[in-house]
Amino acid sequence: MMNITFSVLGGLGLFLYGMKIMSEGLQSATGEGLKNILWKATNNRFKGVLTGFGITAVIQSSSATTVMLVSFVSAGLIGLTQATGIVFGANIGTSVTGWIVAIVGFKFKINMLSLPAIALGFFIRFVDNDKIKSWGDFMLGFGILFLGLGIMSDSVKDLRGSELITSFMATYKATSIWSTLLVVIIGTVITMVIQSSSATMAMTMTLAFNGFIDFYTAAALILGENIGTTITANIAAIGSPINARRTARVHFLFNFLGVLWILIIFKSFFVPAIDWLIPGDPFSPDLAVRSVAIATHMAAFHTGFNLINTIVFLPFVKQLAMLATWMVPGEDKKTEAHLMYITTNIVAIPSINLNQASLEVERMKDFVNTMYNLVVEVIKSPDKKLGKKIEEIQTLENQIDLLEREISTFLVKVSRDHLSKDQSNELNSMLQKVSDLESIGDECESIMKLIRRKYDYKLEFSEEGTKEIIETADKVQEFLDLISQHIVSNNTDIMLQAEIIENRVDELKRELRNQHIKRLNANDCNVDQGIIFIDMVSCFEKIGDHAYSIAETISGRTKF
Repeated sequence: MMNITFSVLGGLGLFLYGMKIMSEGLQSATGEGLKNILWKATNNRFKGVLTGFGITAVIQSSSATTVMLVSFVSAGLIGLTQATGIVFGANIGTSVTGWIVAIVGFKFKINMLSLPAIALGFFIRFVDNDKIKSWGDFMLGFGILFLGLGIMSDSVKDLRGSELITSFMATYKATSIWSTLLVVIIGTVITMVIQSSSATMAMTMTLAFNGFIDFYTAAALILGENIGTTITANIAAIGSPINARRTARVHFLFNFLGVLWILIIFKSFFVPAIDWLIPGDPFSPDLAVRSVAIATHMAAFHTGFNLINTIVFLPFVKQLAMLATWMVPGEDKKTEAHLMYITTNIVAIPSINLNQASLEVERMKDFVNTMYNLVVEVIKSPDKKLGKKIEEIQTLENQIDLLEREISTFLVKVSRDHLSKDQSNELNSMLQKVSDLESIGDECESIMKLIRRKYDYKLEFSEEGTKEIIETADKVQEFLDLISQHIVSNNTDIMLQAEIIENRVDELKRELRNQHIKRLNANDCNVDQGIIFIDMVSCFEKIGDHAYSIAETISGRTKF
């Protein structure tokens, strides 16, 4: 008995591990395409359903699709109502796994598929091409998945003579409404623990195929699995913006409410309708006859449930979103000093993580520009009180420092994933940009300290000196405007414009030093004024240097 238990659990472990490798391999191989498909999904709810179905059918995981969706909603790329349609489609797409298991897993000798796939996938991974390696991971995962399924199936066969197992299964049969509800709860709990409805579906099919549970019980377990699978997205949404958490609740509501109304017509209409549509007799007393039919009946039940559920709820997308909003009350306020687009969880698709980080880099750039504009505004209005402006500038500096740390920490975590060469370059370029942006913020703070010192000691620049500082500030502003337009790019050559501005900033620094020395010699200014003036010019020149570094990164000149 112990050996059989370990064989079943070991087979389940292989199935889950194979599912993980296969899903991640597919996501890595097609990640950019999946990202583009999701972004192009419009507010048209029908297109959203097709999008969710297509992506989930490809990556074989509604949880992965929904977690991706939570990330997009967090980033503000997709609205709650739009996400709802995609959730519907993801539920239909996940039923494809059942058809694969039913048609392939129980109709052929599994070793004929699993071992060649493992061998092929393993050796493909030695190819020096990231895309091909990802397909190798897919093949390897596919093989391990079906190897685990085969071990589970063979182990369960050995339990047929066990009175303990037979009596246990007889206790939890979907015979009445209450026993059906209990089986649904069991399916929910098991799926919540395993966090994979596909794995639970495979276990349920294995038990049904080997005669341990009847079609009604298998169907009730499938209903529970649909509820249990929503736990992954809800876990992923913890700590995310409110709309992301609401998206996860929509996933739960769709499945939970769908199960409730299906239970009303479960035995009277729905199961008989599936039996009428699909050939074979899943209720036959002959195990051989029943085994032939029950797997395809279960796959059809799973697809039928999600398809009908989608048809029923599709007209009520807005109402479902409103109910999710009621469950997660409050306004979607984002704390300016913290990450807005990056969720607390890293998604399995690197391109999604990198896109979230790029949105944060763009946001950090906006903070830097605002801070710089405030500093220049103070320089151009020396007679105004500085209190509020200084507070604003200091707040922005703290926010920029915090963003630099948090974005860098996130990118370091992403770097531990399997990245393509292009993705690795993109990640390193973002780290470089973030570092330079933070340094620009530091220089802005330094200029502000110099202005404050000038104000405290009642020092005044000459009219000519003030004009020279403003001219330098305006030229550096041109630099910041240039890099701001292309901050998320890594292959846009802006070096011609960058070199022109950089050369002019350097020229201004030399000219202003010379002009300052002349004013000192002519007694037009004193040493204290001169020190602050030269230090301020140096700060502007350093901002130009960091902007030039960002321009090199944008243009692909920086080597990592």
